[in-house]
Amino acid sequence: MEGFRFTIANKLIAGFGILTIAVLLSSIFTLSTLNKSEKLNNEITSVYTPSVSNLSDMYDLISNSKMLIKNWVFIERQESTPDKQKLIDLHTTTFPKIKSSILKFYKNWSEENQLKFDKIVTTIEDTLFKKHSYVMENLSTFESYDDPMIIFEINPMVEEGGEIIVLTDSILSRLNILMTNLNDLSVAQNNKMVASFNSFKLFIYISGLVIILAVLLVAFVTIRSIVSPIKQLKSMLITMSKGILKKEKLRVNNDEIGDMTLALDNLIDNLEKTAEFSLEIGKGNFNTEFKPLSDRDILGNSLITMRDDLMEARENNEKRKNEDTLRNWSSHGITMFSDILRKDNDDLKKLSFNIMTNLIDYIKAIQGALFIINDTDQNDIFYELTSAIAYGRDKFMQKKIYPGEGLVGRCVFEKLTIYLREIPEDFVIITSGLGDANPTNLLLVPLIINDEVFGVIELASFNEMQRYEIEFVEKLGENIASTISGVKINERTARLLEQSQQQSEELAAQEEEMRQNMEELQATQEESTRKEQEMRGTVEAINYVIGTAETDLEGNIFNVNKIFTEYLYTTDGDLIGNKIWTLLTLEYQKDVEEQWHKLSNGVNFSLEAEYQAKKTTVWLTTSFYPLKDENGDIFKVLVLVIDKTKSRSIELRMKEYLEKINILTEEIELAKQQLEEKEKDEQEFKEQLMEETEAQSEMLENKLKIAEQELDKALAEIEKLKGK
Repeated sequence: MEGFRFTIANKLIAGFGILTIAVLLSSIFTLSTLNKSEKLNNEITSVYTPSVSNLSDMYDLISNSKMLIKNWVFIERQESTPDKQKLIDLHTTTFPKIKSSILKFYKNWSEENQLKFDKIVTTIEDTLFKKHSYVMENLSTFESYDDPMIIFEINPMVEEGGEIIVLTDSILSRLNILMTNLNDLSVAQNNKMVASFNSFKLFIYISGLVIILAVLLVAFVTIRSIVSPIKQLKSMLITMSKGILKKEKLRVNNDEIGDMTLALDNLIDNLEKTAEFSLEIGKGNFNTEFKPLSDRDILGNSLITMRDDLMEARENNEKRKNEDTLRNWSSHGITMFSDILRKDNDDLKKLSFNIMTNLIDYIKAIQGALFIINDTDQNDIFYELTSAIAYGRDKFMQKKIYPGEGLVGRCVFEKLTIYLREIPEDFVIITSGLGDANPTNLLLVPLIINDEVFGVIELASFNEMQRYEIEFVEKLGENIASTISGVKINERTARLLEQSQQQSEELAAQEEEMRQNMEELQATQEESTRKEQEMRGTVEAINYVIGTAETDLEGNIFNVNKIFTEYLYTTDGDLIGNKIWTLLTLEYQKDVEEQWHKLSNGVNFSLEAEYQAKKTTVWLTTSFYPLKDENGDIFKVLVLVIDKTKSRSIELRMKEYLEKINILTEEIELAKQQLEEKEKDEQEFKEQLMEETEAQSEMLENKLKIAEQELDKALAEIEKLKGK
């Protein structure tokens, strides 16, 4: 058994083994670092980033609800307005949808953040939305906005500092804290990933230094054990390179170089035998016979093979030239179409036409068509014909093709190239000045990138398409798909940008409109308060000079003033609960009873009647006025009485002023009704009838002022008469 030989192979194996182990350890650490970084990156992109995005959407939604509930209370009186519908949709659709989206990532949060989110959602659903619903239910009709009890209860809830506004701001604050927590977690994970990469960078530096040192050591040992023998071989080979074949023997080592030395000695002996044959081959005499020294005579067999190869090379030379031409053809085509794809990539129609026109010419086809995906509506995705070159009109009457429909749909569905050498006679017809003909070959190539089909190229030809042409179209299809993908992304980006800008403008317009409406509402409320105070003062002035009583529709007295009791020399306790006409003498009781039904129809009446006072009778001019509520329904009767006992002449004049009061009261009531009607119509016709409404309001205010002036005059006259 031979002893161990530390051959060159063993030396190289040892050296490369060391290098391999170092590279393997470096690769293991690199793989571990990359896996850790990938895990952190996936956690950031699939949990924290979408979580923060959806929480931001919820934040915007709750913030928007504050504006919508204010609009509901202060601006939107009509039913089913856009803002009211938005608030309803927010409760029933938008909020549940965002909540469902967040719950997809919720399970990956910490328990603390989950608890915070649960509390926020519970507060929104069980408290905030219930308060919204309470407001929406109480202000569900136009008339409810005129109910002071409802307004006094609801308005403070949505004013600054109100319970709904405070609750909304609290929820927004808690949402902001939760978003900050999740964002901080995302930043922390990202910092971990950066730290991992920094450690990996340090390891690369160290491992690179170790590998360099190992390489230098291995190189030093290997070179030292090989250089000396190699120099001897070099000297011999240099001598041989000069055409001198030395007979001297070299020292043989116990390694591959020693084997090489022996082989070189044998080679020198055999070169003389093969020189003649080599010369003959060099002369081009390929018919010269040569017998190798052995079956393993590499040089001899190589010379024979070279001879045969040279003979075969003559035959294959032309074939190689053709292959080079085809490669150049394919490379030139890719370059040409790359230039085409860079142009007009913002207009798919024009780009499709340029692609198909040049492609048909380049591969010498007869007809061609390009179908591109139309995914504008995600619920109706189809492939649309964008360019058809040399096809008859009847071929593509249907410009929409769905996956699986026809050859194009089959190509999309299978994502594979279809090449047909036998085409049905009625599939497509090529028409020229000499007649009609059917193509014999049809090629359909899907435009695929990232396993998504963006379109299909269809080509028809009389000639059989070669494999290199089909491969060229398939390669071109990837480039076209990449360009179409970029165009689609640009189009979607442009649409999203336009929608975002439009929504921003609409929001700004809504905010401006809300501000104007709030100012108008405030002005209207101030004017209403002022008129109410003026009317209250007028009523109090009347109570000081005229006897008044209030009855229900059955005539039962439930309120009287002091002057009325003084006229009858009694107290209010003796009058309240009695029928008003029972206070009159029998002669006038029947008259009042007969006319009482007029009041239920909204008709007032007056009469001079004799009342039965304690131990005497008094003459009072009595006027009965039916009063209406905000719905126009009569709910009580106002009775005004003036003492006619002292002077009948004064009584006649008092009657005139009471009639004026009656007329003024009707005008005031009519003016109030007209003002209410204008307020009802103001929401619907605000922009078109603004000027007319302002003019009408000014006219009504003038009427009210005139009426108040007349009433003041009447009261002044009454005061004078009372003094007389």
